[in-house]
Formats: sequence, C-alpha cells, structure tokens
Amino acid sequence: MPSRVKLPPMVLVVEDDHSMRELCTRALERVGIQVICCDTSMKASNYMHLHGHRIACILADVVLGAPTLKGSNLTHEGNGARLLPLLKYVSPSAVAVQMSAYSVAELSSMGYKVEVPHFLHKPFTPEKLRAMVNQLLPHLNIPRVLTLPADEVVWDL
Repeated sequence: MPSRVKLPPMVLVVEDDHSMRELCTRALERVGIQVICCDTSMKASNYMHLHGHRIACILADVVLGAPTLKGSNLTHEGNGARLLPLLKYVSPSAVAVQMSAYSVAELSSMGYKVEVPHFLHKPFTPEKLRAMVNQLLPHLNIPRVLTLPADEVVWDL
C-alpha cells in the first residue's frame, strides 16, 4: 500500500505586474512553498475553485489592472480589495495578505478597502516577503524545510 504524501503548502498570488509576480514566486518557492500566479480576478477565481482546498495563503494586489473584453467596452473586475473576500469565501482557512504601491490612507481615499491584518507596501524585497511568510508560518502549518547542498528541498515531516 503506497504511503500518503503530504504536499507543500500553496500560495495564490494575484498581481497584474509581471516582475512582482516573478519576485513573489521566486521568494516563496525558495522556502518550499508552491506558488500559483495569475494577473486577473477571473483567473484567480478559477484557480481558487480548482485548488482552494490546498491554498494556504492569498497574496493579492489591491489595485489590479482591468483589461477590457475583446470587442466590448466591458471590463473585468479589477478591484483586488473586492476580490479577496470572494476568494476567502471559497477557502476560509487561507490567510489573506494585501499588497499595494499606495499607502493604506491613499487607497482609502481612492475608495479601496484594506480589511486584512497583513499588508505589504510595494516595492518590497524577497527578504521582506519571506519574513512575512515566516511570521505567518504558525497559521499555515508549513513543515520545516531542509535544504541540501545540491539545492534539493526535502520536507521534514
């Protein structure tokens, strides 16, 4: 009988800027976290419905770009602040982190609501993101990661 494999925790990153998605992915994968990235609220919703049972943390940009639908003047919902409660509804145990280049006061004056206890002000360094994730580790139940000399990651279960 095969033994059960415990999968690494998964983080959903919702960010419209490619370089920030790359920074988040590399910083989190370095500590053994699996990352799913998307650039629109529609993709985030699809990923959450597919993988919500495994997503331990949602890292969402407050101000998402709103691309127009081809051949229409309608736009996707580009408000990451409104998106986050919907994602949390699908996966209520996921820890939510909002991020923005604007301050909380600026976001408030623009009509956005920042209602989560964890907020990252952009630009941030990979070290700052990892520090926040390490702060959230007790909530995420992430196993301790051992790094071998050949950059091979082994889970200490």
